Amino acid sequence: MTDPAAARSFLLAEVEALEAFGFVAAVPSGRPLHLVEVVRLEDGGIEVRVPGRPKGAPELEPSLRSALGEHGFASEDPGDPTRPWSFAAPDAESAVRSLQETLVEVFGEKPEAPLDIGHGSHRAEHEARQKLTIARTRIQSVVTEILGRAPEQDADGDYVLPIDDVHLTVAPRATPDGQVVVRIFAITNVGVDVTPELGLFLARLNFGMMFGRFALDVEHRSIWFDEVLLGEQFREDELRFAVQMVGTTADGWDDRLKQMFGGATYQEVLAGRTAEAPPPTKPGEGVGQYL
Repeated sequence: MTDPAAARSFLLAEVEALEAFGFVAAVPSGRPLHLVEVVRLEDGGIEVRVPGRPKGAPELEPSLRSALGEHGFASEDPGDPTRPWSFAAPDAESAVRSLQETLVEVFGEKPEAPLDIGHGSHRAEHEARQKLTIARTRIQSVVTEILGRAPEQDADGDYVLPIDDVHLTVAPRATPDGQVVVRIFAITNVGVDVTPELGLFLARLNFGMMFGRFALDVEHRSIWFDEVLLGEQFREDELRFAVQMVGTTADGWDDRLKQMFGGATYQEVLAGRTAEAPPPTKPGEGVGQYL
């Protein structure tokens, strides 16, 4: 579709036909990062969005963020590249006009550039976020009981539990199709010597474990231990067991792994007794798989 007037007429009909949570998306052919979509909200309103980009993908440049602001778009957290930029359109015609202006005036596309049009629904994502909210409430209750106080939360809203000599993280996530997972993990070592021997050792170690697994972050020379609970209907005793198991295992292996493969334990990092820095990413980040 290359004619701007024909595209406007087609998009207007598509937007007017949208049901709640439905969306129509337009992207210039061969330019997948220049995606703009129009969404019908649950209350019947219309929103134009430039979707957030998953970690690891090129971020919106400051000049593009500034241009979006000048065109009436806003983000809940402009510094978070995973959050969308959105504009509340008063009607379908305004939404289509905003979509086309964004492609041309923000992303620099030619008015006659061919567009690929797609359709879909954010209903499953909306329901996944609702489930995630319920899961967070249940998790906070359990970890508060474990610590005897309200847990600390990091920048991602994950729960940080300092237990004995280990710092654990309880991270609820939801997949776009609505499945909730709860990851319980701890960094054991940082700055290790990444060798084939280390990978083979961790593989053999994992084979002998009934619960949990060690993982090697090669890029950041770090070792993690984690366990995953599936579903928002996990039992409270399952979460308590997973927290205890991850903490005990991480505490039992961090010093031994340091002796064998160098680096420092994560506790030494937190205490400032080493120049090693903590890894900047968490397990499962960077693939756009979780909300």
